[in-house]
Amino acid sequence: MLMDAAARRKVLDYVRPLAVGLDGMTNYGDVERMVSAAEAVAAGASGIDRDLLFLLAVFSGQEKWVARMGHRSRTELFLASLHVRRETVRALFRALRRLETAPVGPEEEAVHDALRLETLGAYGVARALADAYRERLEILEMADALETAAEARLRTENGRKLAAARKARMLAFARELRAEHAEFSRGPASRERG
Repeated sequence: MLMDAAARRKVLDYVRPLAVGLDGMTNYGDVERMVSAAEAVAAGASGIDRDLLFLLAVFSGQEKWVARMGHRSRTELFLASLHVRRETVRALFRALRRLETAPVGPEEEAVHDALRLETLGAYGVARALADAYRERLEILEMADALETAAEARLRTENGRKLAAARKARMLAFARELRAEHAEFSRGPASRERG
């Protein structure tokens, strides 16, 4: 039995405050963006467990919170109250640990790529620059961080298609950032990666 719209809304309401509280940067709409991105990546794929895909997208980024004493069992009880299948809940908790590094199966790969898409393009540039500012990186270090982010490996064909233009924009921004920095800079730093 698939989760209905009311059950999905309850799950979103359960997770949103957790997402915001964990990193201090997550926006209230970021959870729903992740669901939309995962669905776009999974579009057309056969054999997708739509409930697992939804739960993975919603709980992505919550691994540390879920792993804490009591939070996992509280989450299991909450999901059981919504009649989420026990095997889906077990698959969710197994997958959360490996989503970013070693996803297994089409649902995990779709969410992995959705997570990567959030770090690419204009959206990725905005997030990366906010992180860089908080870490007090210099301009050339910011350009390095953008280029590193643009190297993100995607695991699905849809993910690669969605990422292509975003990667190109991100790399173009990093090039422009370096060029403008070099324009009025003196010394060896201005000639780096010229």
